[in-house]
Amino acid sequence: MTQEDLEILAKRPKDFLNHCKWYEQRIKFKQEQIQRFRDMACSITAPLKDVPSFGSGVPSSKVENCIVNISGLAQDIQKDIEKLRAELQTTRKAIDLISDTDLKFLLEARYLQRMKWEEIAMLLSCSYRWVLRLHGKALQEISKEASLLLESIPFWRKDN
Repeated sequence: MTQEDLEILAKRPKDFLNHCKWYEQRIKFKQEQIQRFRDMACSITAPLKDVPSFGSGVPSSKVENCIVNISGLAQDIQKDIEKLRAELQTTRKAIDLISDTDLKFLLEARYLQRMKWEEIAMLLSCSYRWVLRLHGKALQEISKEASLLLESIPFWRKDN
């Protein structure tokens, strides 16, 4: 975890823990686009040609355009998945700063598993309101731990 990560975690822990959500949304959006292109390609009746035009480098039919778009989106998704993996690791490290297992479980369920508050309340056998209170306590705890780590960084390393 970088110094910048710790600073964000200390000041805005909820924002920090939610940053994986952006990558997940982006991946989902691109997967939906791929499905639309697949649907479009299946609904297009391609004209029969004697020689396929794939070798020319320029798509010459609507089906080929869809395939090219699908391929590009698939590559983008792979890149986003790699970024998401790295962000998930950083989020796990941040959650591991907390020693209380219930608070750690709550944060993992919410920010790594994307569970709803009601589901977490059922798993912890407590009320919805109590889960929200525990969440506030967990955010304070993680912010405090991040601040302590920041203070332990030697002053000569803080500028680098």
